[in-house]
Amino acid sequence: MGSNEKNNKKCVYLDYNGTTPIYPPVVESMLPYLTEHFGNPSSSHHFGQEPKRAVNQARQSVLRLIQQTSSDGGTDKSSIVFTGCGTEANNLAIRLSLLSSQHKADDNGLIHVVSTNIEHPAITQCLDSYSAQGGLSPRISVTYVPVNDEGIVFADDVINAIRPNTALVTIMTANNEVGSIQPVFEIAKLCREKQILFHTDAAQAVGKIDLRGLANPTTGADMVTVVGHKFGAPKGIAALYIRPTCLNENGRKNPEDGGSVLLMGGGQEGGRRGGTENVPYIVGMGRAAEMLLEKKQSPLHQNDNVDGWEYNSLHMEAMRKRLLLNLILGLENGSLDFVRTNGPSDPKQRLPNTLSVGLKGIRSGALLAKIGNIVACSAGSACHSSSSQTMSYSSILKAMNVPPEYAIGTLRLSVGPDTTEEEVDFAGDVIVEEAKKQLGL
Repeated sequence: MGSNEKNNKKCVYLDYNGTTPIYPPVVESMLPYLTEHFGNPSSSHHFGQEPKRAVNQARQSVLRLIQQTSSDGGTDKSSIVFTGCGTEANNLAIRLSLLSSQHKADDNGLIHVVSTNIEHPAITQCLDSYSAQGGLSPRISVTYVPVNDEGIVFADDVINAIRPNTALVTIMTANNEVGSIQPVFEIAKLCREKQILFHTDAAQAVGKIDLRGLANPTTGADMVTVVGHKFGAPKGIAALYIRPTCLNENGRKNPEDGGSVLLMGGGQEGGRRGGTENVPYIVGMGRAAEMLLEKKQSPLHQNDNVDGWEYNSLHMEAMRKRLLLNLILGLENGSLDFVRTNGPSDPKQRLPNTLSVGLKGIRSGALLAKIGNIVACSAGSACHSSSSQTMSYSSILKAMNVPPEYAIGTLRLSVGPDTTEEEVDFAGDVIVEEAKKQLGL
């Protein structure tokens, strides 16, 4: 493909794990709350009534993504706390867990936390801040349970890491770089039996796999982070599910009895987060959630209807497979060891849209510098790639024991519901052409 032809093409977006575009129905749902319904939802007068109703409806819509109303005996909208981002939600979950569990401290005054060695910095850096060197209190120690070579942690290993002073287990639902899905449903159930709080960051999983039941009041997670801009809502809005009564059980004392523990102010969000609610963005997040549960005709069987998330999942899986095949056909040249996929080989254990692929002999940074205006993808997580440029390659790939010759050439290619075959084919051609230039082929 010649340079003129490439330059005339629109840049192909393959970084949906970094962020999604705001979907048109979401924009449409937000507009009335930027114009006509501009009131403060905390106001008791006329102009506050519609914004308040809309915020409550959005709570219900987000909650439906992670809780089965038919089998759970109804939903409690008050369990959803809207935040400004996933990082805030994760920080809030950790702080609530630690402050409510100070009775668990050992003789050295330390509370114990269990996590994995592939978590997002919003988890690891927050935990670091409560360590002996971090300065925040209560002080903690952390066990980071290693994942296997496919990026999956074993539930038994997590449970075996629990100690008498363990207050919290926090494990992401799906990894943002390689797409590995963790056994969070099983871990949640086991933590409930052990009377240990369990939090999961579901940012990357929403809209790609079925999460209904993750917040089951009896066997599910105690806290779940959901992030709007990962499934078609704007950046700047997220939510934390907090299971009612979980902070008052098994000797815990709810630190929110005295008000918010993170953002103090006017007592919004049921007293859990000060600050006027961002109504347009909350409405947008609610609409994006509703779209994931709206019925669509199955792309596989004309007579069947499937939920929106499943429809998207089937399409994204097909685009991922096509992209991988394009890279293999373009680069293998009869060899079977040039292209390596990182993460689970079983499609049921990975996100349908995420392709982490190592190209032997390639330096991903140099390749991305050449194609960045033609194909938008990344060498790792967009959330923290700029802070890790001094590293030879991703700490996630190191944790998975990915061979260095593949790790330094790894690209994270993440497709979305609107990714087309033409875009995938074009992107594959561009990557292959630039890789061959690096290899001198």
